[in-house]
Amino acid sequence: MTINPLAALAIKGAVYLLPLLGVGYVGYQTGQSLADQRHQVALATLKAQHAAELKQRAEDNVRTLTAASAEQKRLADLVHQVGWQLLQARGELARSQAQLKERIPNATQRDGAAFTGLGPDSLRLYRAALGYAESDSGMPSADAGNAAKADQASSSRAGLPPADLLNHAADYGRWCQELEIRLDSYIRLHQGAAHG
Repeated sequence: MTINPLAALAIKGAVYLLPLLGVGYVGYQTGQSLADQRHQVALATLKAQHAAELKQRAEDNVRTLTAASAEQKRLADLVHQVGWQLLQARGELARSQAQLKERIPNATQRDGAAFTGLGPDSLRLYRAALGYAESDSGMPSADAGNAAKADQASSSRAGLPPADLLNHAADYGRWCQELEIRLDSYIRLHQGAAHG
């Protein structure tokens, strides 16, 4: 049997080409495998970096929340403390006002009928009710003879009696002193919050 020279050449070329194709295929598969391995390593590195970043963010958030919680507790304690002080001060003012009101009849009685308004004792009590010091060296003594022309003054029935004026002073004084205490409390609260 005779082989066609062209077919013989094709067979001969295929014998040489087939190993080359096999080597090329193996090389391609090896390169592809190495590229896949590199890709897997790069992907694993990126995943590890991402996980580390998420962990760091979570730890930062925990620290921030812990600090915010501590600050909230500090401010709540400060508010409680200032509120307690305010309640105590208001109680003290109520006791003080009750004591002042108990002294009204004595003060007006000691001043006597010669005064048509507030006498020296009543004036001292009036000042105390408004939160001022009772002892004032510039105030006259409780001597009814010191009233200037008391006989020419109108009757105390025509105006407000001293007891009513003193009761008003006690109520008004307590109100003013409560406002001052509240303001001081708010200032302390604000300063405490700002310096925390």
